[in-house]
Amino acid sequence: MPDNSRKLLACLDGLIVACLLVPGLPLQAADKLPRVPEGFTIEVAAASPLVKHPMLAGFDHRGRLFIAASSGKNIRSADLVKDPPNLIRMIADTDGDGVFDRSTIFADKMTLPMGALWHRGALYVASPPNIWRLRDFDDDGVADERTILVDTFGFSGNAASVHGCFLGPNGRLYWCDGRHGHEFRDKNGKVISKGKAARIFSCRLDGSDVQTWCGGGMDNPVEVDFLSTGEMIGSVNIFLGRPRVDCLVHWVDGGAYPRFDQACVAEFPKTGPLMPPMTRFGHVAVSGMTRYRSKEFGPEYRDNVFTTLFNTHKVARSVVTRDGATFRTTEHEFLVSDDPDFHPTDVLEDADGSLLVIDTGGWFRIGCPVSKVAKPDIHGAIYRIRRKGAHKVKDPRGRFLDAARLTPAALARHLDDARPVVRERVIDRLALAGIDAIGTLEDVLAERSAESLTRRVSAVWSLSRIDKEASLGPLRAALADPAAEVRVAASRSLGTRGDHQAMPQLIGLLTGDKSSAVRRGAATALGRILETSGVSGAAGTKVPTVPSLLAASGRSGIDRFEEHALLYAVIRSNDAAATKPLLADRRPAIRRAALVALDQMSDGGLTRELVVPLLDTDDPALQRAALEVIGRHQGWADQTRGLLEKWLAEKTIDTNRSSVIRGFLLSQQSDAAIQKLVAERLGDDSLGLSARRLLIDVVGRSSIETLPAGWRKMLVASLGHDDLAIREGAVRALASRRLVDPSLERLIDDSRQPAPLRVAALEGLAERTLADGRFGFLLKRLDADLPSLSRLAAARVAAAVRLSKSQQIQVAMRIKTAGPLVLPVLLRSCRDLSDSRVASAVLDSLESDKAAEGLSAADLVGAIERMSAPFDKRGHKLLAKVDRKLASRRAELRGRIAGLSGGDVDRGRAIFFGKKAACSGCHSVGDRGGRVGPALSTIGDIRKPGDLLESIVLPSASFARGFRSYTVATESGRVYTGVISRETTRAIWIKAADLSEVRVPRNQVEAIRESATSIMPQGLDKTLTPGQLADLLAFLRSCKAATATATTGK
Repeated sequence: MPDNSRKLLACLDGLIVACLLVPGLPLQAADKLPRVPEGFTIEVAAASPLVKHPMLAGFDHRGRLFIAASSGKNIRSADLVKDPPNLIRMIADTDGDGVFDRSTIFADKMTLPMGALWHRGALYVASPPNIWRLRDFDDDGVADERTILVDTFGFSGNAASVHGCFLGPNGRLYWCDGRHGHEFRDKNGKVISKGKAARIFSCRLDGSDVQTWCGGGMDNPVEVDFLSTGEMIGSVNIFLGRPRVDCLVHWVDGGAYPRFDQACVAEFPKTGPLMPPMTRFGHVAVSGMTRYRSKEFGPEYRDNVFTTLFNTHKVARSVVTRDGATFRTTEHEFLVSDDPDFHPTDVLEDADGSLLVIDTGGWFRIGCPVSKVAKPDIHGAIYRIRRKGAHKVKDPRGRFLDAARLTPAALARHLDDARPVVRERVIDRLALAGIDAIGTLEDVLAERSAESLTRRVSAVWSLSRIDKEASLGPLRAALADPAAEVRVAASRSLGTRGDHQAMPQLIGLLTGDKSSAVRRGAATALGRILETSGVSGAAGTKVPTVPSLLAASGRSGIDRFEEHALLYAVIRSNDAAATKPLLADRRPAIRRAALVALDQMSDGGLTRELVVPLLDTDDPALQRAALEVIGRHQGWADQTRGLLEKWLAEKTIDTNRSSVIRGFLLSQQSDAAIQKLVAERLGDDSLGLSARRLLIDVVGRSSIETLPAGWRKMLVASLGHDDLAIREGAVRALASRRLVDPSLERLIDDSRQPAPLRVAALEGLAERTLADGRFGFLLKRLDADLPSLSRLAAARVAAAVRLSKSQQIQVAMRIKTAGPLVLPVLLRSCRDLSDSRVASAVLDSLESDKAAEGLSAADLVGAIERMSAPFDKRGHKLLAKVDRKLASRRAELRGRIAGLSGGDVDRGRAIFFGKKAACSGCHSVGDRGGRVGPALSTIGDIRKPGDLLESIVLPSASFARGFRSYTVATESGRVYTGVISRETTRAIWIKAADLSEVRVPRNQVEAIRESATSIMPQGLDKTLTPGQLADLLAFLRSCKAATATATTGK
């Protein structure tokens, strides 16, 4: 369609909508509105038909709101590019009453716009696969020009793509990119940047000078905002995977962040462990966020961060406090909705200090486990939140301030204007004034009084945007400001500008400033200057920069963020010559810092001869770092033998050292020298108990395709060890690999051995027949009076071995009393359902009411498909019964939740960690429990009571992201169902409902498909009494971020 025609249609659409809504919006009943704290009010500011499916938004200088809006359709990327259905809508409040009353389509035919930033007469939008600049030259509310500034970004259509744009205080554009990769080419088509990882990018306003700020393996960074000092905070989804953590993050220059995805993390230099989150929300699906700048909510709200939580229908308020070189937060609920179709996606501050919250409605479904069904008929809305008695701001946008005609001195008087929008406008106007404003800004920086702090910080940001040599002198002077906020902002500005003349002062801050935030900022600035200028020594000083950075890393008590800035600056310098001498420093911390930096430099030139001597230390951090570096170099591992033998000879090995040894041995498990060392040590009778347990654990965890003969020999020898833990480790290592030895068989038949150990050994007989004596022992382990997990272990063996038909009939008789945890596993042990006697025995047991409660329809369908007439018809009758029960239980759930209130948290905790429900076998709370299913430490923040009850009673109704069950079929005919717990290029590991982990070689996999059945057992509500269920719910509801530590301790 020609641009003129498109523009005409957009105008007509806007005119029609505006005419429809001039009378005002329909009022929403107060009890239907989301709840806000006492002293605040909330009202609908815009709703359908004025706006439908709003997602993210931003204001322009006149107060018009530009909204990235969805068409209400869930569409994958290929179709979005082929026929873009989404748009940017512009709405306005023409009478100033706080309710929007006019709407136009500013830009149609957009793929999936994820933000809106108005700056200097243009709208900047991230809409994959590009970053766009949109301009409206004739001011009719419809974009006339669309310019691609940056491309290309990968995307799938589920909104985990590019988000933005956001204006940095230094005048650069910033945006977030999800974990779908990017590829940038120059004008000649040459690839200049490419990667898979998620990143925070920035560029100039014209799209040039694209830079990566930081990145990692996280799925979906959504938005960022800046403190007055220029420090960046952002919201991100799936920052950690198991357990899932959606969070706020302090994004630092050059930071490598989780989650751990080897391919993604490998794209970044690493200064140590991946950088941590700032605020852990749990599995909530964070979306838009904003820093609150106004004074209208009161001083306690100034610089708070508001974050929208899509899944939990809330807006959280985070009080941000400086904590060393980073920040910590305290969380409070600010907005809460009981409407399951209320999905907040953005929150933004209006010029009068009121807060807008955007509810996108019910359309979004792709990749969201909470929104199981798309509801495009629920259009969403925009809400305005005010504090009672506030927001009486005169001219909140400064429309009567003729900034274009004011002198720099007159403008500078507004650098601390109480109106944040005016303050930002003045900062930019002074920047546009350029060289004419520098003298005025220098005078502002010379004031140095406490009352002028805001003015001085604002002056730094104006100078930062003036790309003139003369602006650098005042910025250097600001490094000596008495306020740390000014020094941080000035350091950031000088680093961005690459001012090598500032290096002496920055080194002075690095070594002498009391503020760790300032020291971090100075180190970051030095790294940027070293990278861009190639100057390895500070101009005008005899103190070289790289040694100063490394020396600072030895300071006692520095935190991870300050350490990162120091080491990343050295890495950026790429100055191996200045760094290598520090490998011989007398201080272990500095030797470690030099080693890490050289290892990550592009031209570090590390050799084995430089690294191996570093192992000769008692400092565990240096030892760990040296072993990690050695582990990344083929052929270096044999040099570690002496140190490893020394450590393994110790009578006791502490937890830290055990972790170092285990990690190194597993990373080097394919090295022949390491394999020999492990076998020899295990064969040494003088080896201490802790060392022996450690090495047995390493062998058991090994992912080597074929276990070395020496290791297998030592496992067999360990079956007779006096220590039960060593025998258990050897049994599980042999059984998991189906390495059946006469010694293992003797242990199976030895009644003097603990019964659980004998059952574990029986797992090694998978796909073999079971002698009657062994089957009799196994059958006894299925007795109803044994704990659920003990019966589950026996059922796992029964499903793995090949039972005779008569044995299957005996197992089938135990189905009646199996319970929901064991029943599905026992059903799999009855393989010969085509045999009439086996089918009859199974159906006899399943037809009992108690058994049917613990069976999912999917499990039953799989069994029926293998039955022949007339048993298949009998099975379908049972299936119909199960379906009716399911429908009945769904209805029952809605009525039961009210009666399950008032449970006891402590009793619920005992049930969770007890043997009857066995919840902790798969789920963790705090540092206790299994890792098969999602961690539940903050589940009380994430799920409502009704959702929790449904998850317990009907676990297959929805799946937490990352915990979907899969069915894997092998070429030999075996079928495994469970969660994929880990993968390599050679194998996948399936964690099943019976808690077993099966290794399946990839070359034996015939097919993999998603399963509709959760591995969590169904029917736990029938195992527990109503009182116990109420107690369990009370415990789960108490599992919140603020109480996670206390819960773990108890």
